[in-house]
Amino acid sequence: MNDDQNFVNLKDGIKNCLDFFAEKLSSIRSNRVTTSIVENIMVECYGSNAPLKTMANLVLQLPNVIIVEPWDPSILNDISRAIEASNIGVTPQKDVKFLRLVFPPLTQERRDQLIKLANAEKENCRIEIKKHRETFMKKIQSEFNDKIISEDQKLYLEKEGQKEIDKANENADVLTDKKITELNEF
Repeated sequence: MNDDQNFVNLKDGIKNCLDFFAEKLSSIRSNRVTTSIVENIMVECYGSNAPLKTMANLVLQLPNVIIVEPWDPSILNDISRAIEASNIGVTPQKDVKFLRLVFPPLTQERRDQLIKLANAEKENCRIEIKKHRETFMKKIQSEFNDKIISEDQKLYLEKEGQKEIDKANENADVLTDKKITELNEF
């Protein structure tokens, strides 16, 4: 049935939104430094842009130090410029063949900025989920108007779709609350 496919498409779209949102949240720095903070920074070299993780080894050396060792040392300056431009709150320290990123402890002001950023990303996620909901509802309405599905099926699908939307919004809230708790840890 086509309505089953619409429901599957809704679930897939929501899952993709939540996965992207979780990835965005993981790139927001907290007191726990991880390589995910820098791995998706876009670096311009060799005439194109590519994520940092595709051109360098990223190693967590100490609880607050990340070592970036490019496979081609000639792009060290390109990587350094990209990290400085990324606004992650750290200045790369250049060595001969690698960069050292020393992350200072978060100040309360920086924590507040990162909490606002996490909430902004949550809002973007909710907007994307809402777009998937609208697409789903339009398809269901169209199928109802074309007499492909009955009114009972339409109402059932709308109800089930709304349950999925509510569950996705709850998941986004949980992910954000977890990140905010992590940011507030000392």
